[in-house]
Amino acid sequence: MIDVTQRKLREAEFFLWHLVDDGQKAVRNEPEAFGFYLSAFLSAGRSVTFALQYEEKAKYDKWFPHWFGNLSAEDQNLLKFSKDQRNSEQKRGGADVTVIWEYVPVTQVRTERATHPAYGFHWFGPPGTPPPRVGIPVHLFESSRGDQQVTLACQRYVGLLARLVEDFVQAHS
Repeated sequence: MIDVTQRKLREAEFFLWHLVDDGQKAVRNEPEAFGFYLSAFLSAGRSVTFALQYEEKAKYDKWFPHWFGNLSAEDQNLLKFSKDQRNSEQKRGGADVTVIWEYVPVTQVRTERATHPAYGFHWFGPPGTPPPRVGIPVHLFESSRGDQQVTLACQRYVGLLARLVEDFVQAHS
């Protein structure tokens, strides 16, 4: 049942994983990767409802308004906000995202595939001297409700999509 919908949900989860992973990097080989992953995630997330409606149109059209109406106002706003961000990404060239910089000690920078401590970031200095700091970008959605961290909002969104699919399956099995 709803194989295409479930594949689209896995696709959104896939891009979410890449988005979160890229959002934690201080050193980036591809500076636009975060934006590309966000665009792909928003499109994949939006396609979950499109696929579900395509696969089970009559059931979905009857069921969805009631399901949506039973959500908290916060969850309803998240679905609407995510849809609007996807539309901004597709139709205006980008979601409403700003970047601020969080400065952390160089010794706390996460490295990729570091299997041995020798391959991480290191710093040596006189005793008592604090390590230098490096900027890590923090991506925020701009909204009338205040800024929210992109990765956290996307994690909540994919959780809501998973609930949508699970609730639909339970209601129609």
